[in-house]
Amino acid sequence: MVHPRLTHALIAALAILCTLPTQADTLDKIRRTGTLTLGWVGGNPPFGIGTPGAPAGYTLDLCRHVAADIQRTLGLPELKIAYRETTWDTRFTALDNNETDMDCSASTITRDRLARYDFSPAFYVTGTRLLTRKADKIRSIDDLGNRTIAVIKNTTGEKLVVEHNAAASLGLTLLQVADAEAGLAAVRDGTAKAFALDDIILYSRISAASDGQAQYEVVGPFLSIEPYGIMMRKGDSRFTDAVSNSLRSLLPTPQMPALYQHWFNTANLNVPLNRLTKETFTTPNREPAFP
Repeated sequence: MVHPRLTHALIAALAILCTLPTQADTLDKIRRTGTLTLGWVGGNPPFGIGTPGAPAGYTLDLCRHVAADIQRTLGLPELKIAYRETTWDTRFTALDNNETDMDCSASTITRDRLARYDFSPAFYVTGTRLLTRKADKIRSIDDLGNRTIAVIKNTTGEKLVVEHNAAASLGLTLLQVADAEAGLAAVRDGTAKAFALDDIILYSRISAASDGQAQYEVVGPFLSIEPYGIMMRKGDSRFTDAVSNSLRSLLPTPQMPALYQHWFNTANLNVPLNRLTKETFTTPNREPAFP
């Protein structure tokens, strides 16, 4: 005879299980609908750019390559790609609500996110560095003792500068600015000697400025290491493996340096292939951001 308390416990447990969302099998959904939905964030060159017909960008090219591999794996005569534009905030809920199948923006692989989402191997590695005037000949944050450095509030850059300032007793003065454009302006007018942010954003600002290439440079070692990966729903191992295996097969090939050159070395943007990104091409991995 089953004890009444045990019966009640089983009923309660079953009730809780029934309220939990069912994990979708994305590959089955793609086979059934013939559609793969890519999430992307606009206004984020060279990763995501709004263009007529379909968005363009480095990450989107990678996701379209993955889509072609998935089509072959599933034996589909045709695979439609749908695009869902998200914001930096809604890219997470879009995955959670099955509105997108892959986040094709520029999402950093972090320890916190790995607890909630799955990621492909990294396809680009950035980190916090410094934008400075070439004439000032600053080579690292340690050259800024007792000077002013611009940061954006609540960014990794601000946190790292505060920590390094305290650890090295540099006596830095922090100037909070609203955005990357304001950070460059602070360096231009001498209000700050340097501006700290992800190096890809710094390179983008330099490229966009009329006096950028002549006057400014990105200097110093990375103060952080931030790998970008394709983000997916947690627990859908078949789909995660399909995406990851596709990218893992592509990264070590000559196609990747060529794709990088296409998006990062243009008339409007000149970002050298850094050592850490090159290593992710030759040795694909999904190591999380540091620190």
